[in-house]
Parts: sequence; C-alpha cells; structure tokens
Amino acid sequence: MKPLRRYLTLLLGFWMMYPMTLSAQQTRNLLSRFSADEVARSLLPRADWKPFPKTAEEWRSLLPDSARNAIVQNAEKYRQTPFEAIPASLMLEYQRTGIRINYENVSLQKRTQLFALILGEVMENKGRFMDAITDGIWSICEESFWGVPAHLYQQKAGLGLVDTEDPSVDLFVSDTGTLLALADYFLGAKLDAVSPLLRKRIYNEVNTRMFTPFEKDSGRYWYLKKGTKETPVNNWNPWVISNWMASLLLLEKDDARRASEIRHAMTLLDHYLNWLGDDGAIDEGPSYWNGAIGRLFDALVVLESASAGRLTIYREPLIQNTGAYLYKMHIAGNYFINVADASPVVNADGLQLYRIGKTVHNTTMRHFGAWLFHRSAGQRALSNGSTRLSVLLNLLAFQECVAQKGRPPMLPDVWLSSIQQMAGRTTGGLFVASHGGHNAESHNHNDVGDFIVYADGQPVIIDVGFGTYTAKTFSKDRYSLWYNSSAYHNLPVINGFQQAAGGQFEARNVHYNKTTGRSALQMDIAAAYPAEAGVQQWQRTVALEKTANTVSITDTYVLKKPVRELTQTFMTVCPVDLSQAGQIRFDLPGSRPVSLAYDASAWSVRKEQMPGDAPDEKRLVENWGHRPIWRLLLVSKTNKKAGTFKYTIKQ
Repeated sequence: MKPLRRYLTLLLGFWMMYPMTLSAQQTRNLLSRFSADEVARSLLPRADWKPFPKTAEEWRSLLPDSARNAIVQNAEKYRQTPFEAIPASLMLEYQRTGIRINYENVSLQKRTQLFALILGEVMENKGRFMDAITDGIWSICEESFWGVPAHLYQQKAGLGLVDTEDPSVDLFVSDTGTLLALADYFLGAKLDAVSPLLRKRIYNEVNTRMFTPFEKDSGRYWYLKKGTKETPVNNWNPWVISNWMASLLLLEKDDARRASEIRHAMTLLDHYLNWLGDDGAIDEGPSYWNGAIGRLFDALVVLESASAGRLTIYREPLIQNTGAYLYKMHIAGNYFINVADASPVVNADGLQLYRIGKTVHNTTMRHFGAWLFHRSAGQRALSNGSTRLSVLLNLLAFQECVAQKGRPPMLPDVWLSSIQQMAGRTTGGLFVASHGGHNAESHNHNDVGDFIVYADGQPVIIDVGFGTYTAKTFSKDRYSLWYNSSAYHNLPVINGFQQAAGGQFEARNVHYNKTTGRSALQMDIAAAYPAEAGVQQWQRTVALEKTANTVSITDTYVLKKPVRELTQTFMTVCPVDLSQAGQIRFDLPGSRPVSLAYDASAWSVRKEQMPGDAPDEKRLVENWGHRPIWRLLLVSKTNKKAGTFKYTIKQ
C-alpha cells in the first residue's frame, strides 16, 4: 500500500476524473504465448511431479498435531457412513419441480465425505479408512452423471435423466475428476492392494467423462468460448479448466497427450483472462471470487508446480490485480460489496488469500488473509474449504499463516473501471459503494446505478442479494424474482417501468471523480430503462463527503412527458422510524442511528416487509441473519417533466 499512498499524497488537492467505457475482449493471450513445444518441454514427467506430500511423516513436519488431529477426527465422522445412492427420481426432481438443492445436497455431500476420508488416511496412514474410501470411489464411479441436473441442458437430450452416451462436462463433473485423481495420487499403492481395477476404473471414468469430451469437442461448451456482452465468460471457465489441468497432470500416462491437452486448456483459459479488465475485477461479485479467481490461481499454481516454475505468469499486472479485487470489495468484518448474485456476507478463505497474496507479492492481501484466517479459527483449511486443490495448498501454508496476525485493508477509496464500481469510506465510519455497468453481466440483477451504505461496519441501505437457486433463477423468468429486479434495488421505478434486462440497458457517460475530501460516481442511467418509460436523462451522482461524513444521492432527470407515477426504493434490514416528515431514521444495534433526509414536499413514504417463506427466498433470509428485510418506498407527489431529487445520509 505504501507506493499507492505516496501516489495519492501527490494528488491531494487535484481533481481526478475517470471517464468510463466497459472493457471489451482483450488479446493478451498470456498463456497461449507458450508454444506447444515449450509446454511439452517444460512439463515434468508424471512420475516426477509431486505437488503434495504423500506420507504421514511429511505432513507431520508441516502441520501441528492439532491440525492433523482435526483432519483425522473429521474423517472418523464418515468412516461408518454409507455412501448414498442417487435414484433416478431425485435426478428428475429438477425437471419436475425446479428444485435443485435436494439432488445437490446428496451429490456434493458424497464428495465431501470421500475427500475427508482421503485426507484422514493420508494424515494417519493406518489403513483404517481404506474400506470407506473404496466404497466412496466405487459409488461415485457408479453414478450415471457427476454433475447436477440443472446443468443437463448441455446434453443433446436436454433436461431430465442423463444420457450416458452423450457425456457433458459441468462444474461438478470437473470437481469429481480432480477428487478421484487425488485419490489415485495419494493412495495409488493402497488402492492397488485392494484391487488393481480401482485405479483402472478411476482413469477410465475421468477419461470418458472429461478428457475425451474436451479433446474431441471443447467448442461445444459455452464457457470455453470467447465472450460477448450478452454471453460473458464467467467463473465456469477457470473452475472447469483448473480441474481439467490437475486431473490430466495427475492421471494421464501418455506424455504427448498430457502435454497437448494442457496446452489446449491453457489456450481456453486465455479466453477468461482476455475477458477481464486490466483492473482484474469480476462482474459476478465477491461471492464468486473463489469460484472464479480462486480457481484461476488453482490452475496457475498447478502449471507452475508441474513445470518446475517454467510456465508461470504471476508477474503480469492482470494476475496481480485479480488477487487484489476481493479485498477492494471488503466493507467490514465478513461484509463485502454485493452485486449480482453475490451474498453480503462472504466467509472468505483466509489461508487461500494469504498464500495467493504471498505468491503475487501483495502485502495487503497477505495481511487480510491472515486476519480472516484468525477470525474463522482456521477451520476452513482443515477439511473441506474452497476447492480440493485449495485445501491442500492451504495446508502447505498453514504454519506460516498461523504466525501472522494480519489486519483488514480498510481502503479509503476504490475505483474499478472495468465494472464501473466505486467505494469509499470516511474516518467517521460511513461507507458507500455504487456501480454503473449494464444488465447483461454474468449472474446479473437489473441494478444499474444501485448503491449501498454501511455505518460502523453495519448495513444501513442494502443490496438484498441473491436467493436459493431454482429452475426459475436462470430461466426467462429470472427477473420476475423480486430480488433480481430493479424495483427492489435502491433505484427509481419510472412511469411504472423498471429497468430491463440486456446489454443495451446500461449506464452511460460514467465518470468517477475524486478530490481530497470527496469521491463521487456520476452516470446517466436513463438507458437502463425501456423506451416506454419515457426517460431522456436520469443523471445519478453518488457522492461521499468525507469531511462532513455524509453520503448524498442526487438524481437530475428529464422525461419526454410529465411524469405519471414515480417511486424511489430504499432497501434495509434496520428498524426504521418514519414519523418525522422529510427524514428516515435507521436504528443500528450498539451504534448511533443513521438518518436519510428527503424532500417531504416531493415525496410521501411507506414501508413494507418483504416475504421470506418461498423456497427460493431461504438464502436471502440467511444472508441477513434472519432479520426482516424492509422496502422503504418513496412515492412522488409531483408530475414535473424535469427536476432534481437529493437524498442526504449521515450518522
């Protein structure tokens, strides 16, 4: 941070303006620049690649007794637990009802169970988990599909039961491939002692379900293609490719195929890297950082390790910035800026952040990771944390991280131009974030121009977040879910029209402005609304006045005709007092209340509690600690064709 602070000091008193256009597909090709011949020459032979210790003695030298004992105790929970079979009726439930979580709970739990048993056996080396491990491997190999029914749209037969003659690869197929490859790596001789057919089965299944489909027809998969504004490249790309790489390197015996397919995977991972803006931000929000950037680093670490450091791109500015994105989105405690399908509470993997920060020489990230690690008592590192690969890599960094106290970043200002995201905080404890963007981003909500406010680390005005995924979540009815629509973000509904979905519905003339005591995001959000709304201009300015310790929202609008109806929403989980005209008071437990001032001559105000009983609303309720979610609705008293509204928030 010191170089950044020195740079900011030089700019004190100067006006900085950042006009913004969203980044388009880049042509960096950071991984494709390694030729096929270079990849083949760089990779270690399979027998020589030893990414993780295999013996209990080696792990004993790396981990304290408490950590190893916790891993063994976790395995003991599953030693006598049968691996549950998955009936056809459970696979059909998604097609019949739209509910996906019941199948996923069974499938994912089986993999959690097997990984815990593998780690327990590796740490203890007494053979007492081997029967359970054998059962787990065989049970998973017997499954008709390693993915989840919601992703069967990728097969030619569509949703329903799986067509075993048309294998398709989703996130969880790739996860399972890595899990079984790790079983082979750690326990190969022990599996052979049970039956030599076990390892043969592992290779045949992973080859049939992942290696061959990608080798023969990787162009079939949307997530491996170059992105467009309407079909962006998202976390699926690094998630799947990191597993593909690890499984190939661990299982494939044919050196030529191993090298050519690693090169193949590298060229496709470039599609994701080329999609990112130079600042390394992701439009899916911090909840997806682990599934996107965490998985990206899984792939990069595997490449570096398997090539003895010859295939590495850590020094590239983009790679440095992707790691930093997560701490730039941090508010306080476990609260993070949540956009799109992101939760306001992220239980980030501190060990993962610590070791990635060390890898890219980012001191702020390393300190943040250590701080998060100690807040969570390090438990995510011990059994089933971020990914199978991350858990193992975390364990290698465990002792070092334990010795570091760490601290949160608490950045005073953030500007991420590629996603038009700003944030700022005052020394008085007020925090604001806002963004422009467009309504076709990955996992998007219709929320161009939305903002959130926190005070003393507590939510005041919120983005509600995302619900439990069902069939409706990713269907044509996605924006009929209230929490995905702009009417339930902190935005206006104009002449009865909400914002519309699609890349053309966007913020325009976006500028981020910062001086010594003020930061502001200015944008015209008129284009985010359909033509029927009759909006010529809706210029929104979200400003943080640091000296005054206030946030102001100023909306200057021009309509084609006098307004018929107009409302402005504010979402909150705070108890509110509306008794004083022109002021909304938000009560915070243990802190001073926050007030929002509005023009009482222009607006009337009411509140309504949002529902939380539907299956898809379960996650929303959990996101906010089962507190009531309130919609505060300002209803316009004016029919003016043009005007200005201002809302001032202070503690």
